[in-house]
Amino acid sequence: MPTQFDTARRGKWSAQTGTPKRSVFGNYRPDAVPVVAPATTEERSPRTSPEPGPALQAAIDLAMARAFIYRWLAKAYEDPKTEGWGWLGAPETRAGLEAARAVAARGEFLIPEFLPQDFEPFLNAWLAAFGHAARGSCPLNEIEYGDIKADPLFQPHRLADIAAFYHAFGLQVAADAGERQDHLCLELEFMCVLAAREAYALEYQLDSDDLAQCRRAQRDFLREHLGRWTPAFARRLAAATAEPNLRGLAGSTRVFVEAECSRFGVKPGSEELALRPVDESADRMCDSCGLQSAPPGAAAAT
Repeated sequence: MPTQFDTARRGKWSAQTGTPKRSVFGNYRPDAVPVVAPATTEERSPRTSPEPGPALQAAIDLAMARAFIYRWLAKAYEDPKTEGWGWLGAPETRAGLEAARAVAARGEFLIPEFLPQDFEPFLNAWLAAFGHAARGSCPLNEIEYGDIKADPLFQPHRLADIAAFYHAFGLQVAADAGERQDHLCLELEFMCVLAAREAYALEYQLDSDDLAQCRRAQRDFLREHLGRWTPAFARRLAAATAEPNLRGLAGSTRVFVEAECSRFGVKPGSEELALRPVDESADRMCDSCGLQSAPPGAAAAT
């Protein structure tokens, strides 16, 4: 029987809104679940997921609800455009998000209105927070946050580790993505892909190793990357803007990521995590190694 997440499961994120069905990962189609094909009966390992029934359906719905929320958050932090704004505020999107929130988020997860008349104020607030300097008060890139006394190789090593996560799941950043691997939109979309893959593995009863690998990757990525810095990012963003939609987005991001950390037994990062000082030598090092713009897993530029 169709569930409330059938639309999301089939990747129809843009139903009746005109938003392109595209991802920041060039080889990922949101309208086709990007995971391995269902295993044949002979290839399947013994089940580790629940037997078919209410428990299995609940697990599938939870994974798809999480995927939908991650996708929504990723789109909300993209450079504001009227078509993307139309999708964020569309009744179909809000209905899907309400259903997903009921399954995968706490009550504190508030859904901004994103009304047509709010686009210009949101755009101005977004530009004030993120768009007027190379690094503002609340950067959208992970490697800007961390111990100010960390090793000089902290930033290139983190970029390499994020690229390795993407590469391990066969994902390549789209040529027109325009952002480094550590950008918030890419990290959120990566978690969307993993959650969708988990749902697919459950629904088609893929082998136990595939499901375990997917869940382990989500836990590790939250612990080492997304869950480490987004609490500090969200706190900074909430303090930096009075625009209701952007401020609400910051709060919902913090609530959801912290709930995800709890779900996977991961301690979220501190909201007081400091910004690293601007290090021009480290920036030059990132440029020279090619990790700033190369697709995940690509060899360093020579």
